Amino acid sequence: MLFIGLTAYFLFSVRKVLTPFLLGFLIAYILDPFVSFFEKNKIPRAAGISIIYILLATVLGLMLFYALPALLRDLNQLAELIPQYTKDIQATIRDMQVGYNRVPIPDSIRQVIDETIARVEQIAISILQEVARLIIGLFTQTFNLVLAPVLSFYFLLEYKRLGLYLLCLVPSRLRVELKGLGKEVDQVIKRFIRGNLLVAFLVAVLATSGMMLIGMDFPLLIGIMVGLTNFIPYFGAIISALPAVLLALLKSRWLALYVLGVMVLIQQIEGNIIAPKILGNCVGLHPLVIIFALLAAGQLWGFIGLLVAVPLAAVLKVLFKYFYLHYI
Repeated sequence: MLFIGLTAYFLFSVRKVLTPFLLGFLIAYILDPFVSFFEKNKIPRAAGISIIYILLATVLGLMLFYALPALLRDLNQLAELIPQYTKDIQATIRDMQVGYNRVPIPDSIRQVIDETIARVEQIAISILQEVARLIIGLFTQTFNLVLAPVLSFYFLLEYKRLGLYLLCLVPSRLRVELKGLGKEVDQVIKRFIRGNLLVAFLVAVLATSGMMLIGMDFPLLIGIMVGLTNFIPYFGAIISALPAVLLALLKSRWLALYVLGVMVLIQQIEGNIIAPKILGNCVGLHPLVIIFALLAAGQLWGFIGLLVAVPLAAVLKVLFKYFYLHYI
């Protein structure tokens, strides 16, 4: 127990250094089935990894060649316009206050309305700033983004041995049970990650295309945000739609209405066509459990917690079921 405690303390102390390792392992986890496919077809593992890396580098290179200039332009423009957008939001709310001040309202109710408007103003400004910070932050982690694929290469080379190393750390009498439990957990995570990655990509393409068609600013950034938040059930659509509609509202009420319409249409397509075909019920959780997991993880770890809440809840369900059947 002392060893486990010291190890946990050490990992917590160097948690920032672990980021590229976690990203590298996540990449290896996603790519391993493709590497195993090549291996089954008599292609050495190292050669299979190299082929996949070349294919991915080609696809990413083409995407960056065509999309990176527009993305950087949007990022720079957004960073420059955030102060102006903040002033515009404050001016809009002041105009609303002037309008309702002309209406005879009891002082107690007026005070509640004033406090509510002030709170809405703070929330709207914080949403815009947080979205900008998050998106810009994703593209400032250059070192981690470069190092992660390198580490992933080595993880893929040793992928099969990693499980054996971990099994060697537990008593021999538990290895068979833990191996079966590990496979079940692995299946749950794989279904969630791979299915949602494909769905998120398709939704991001739809959102980017839709924003370009209606003439919305920052279409690529909005598409990335919509794809990223698509990992969050129920709340993801609201999280991505709110800042997009707020940005559009500062330009035109009609544009805000168009943005809202595009967002609703995309969610209908995703919820009724794309997700059922690709995902099904990939985690097997009740909606109430998913909502509780999202709220709890969001309170504990913020936006990252919202992204990991569902797969974490699915894994906990597998573990709870296992221990309940074997020890209770």
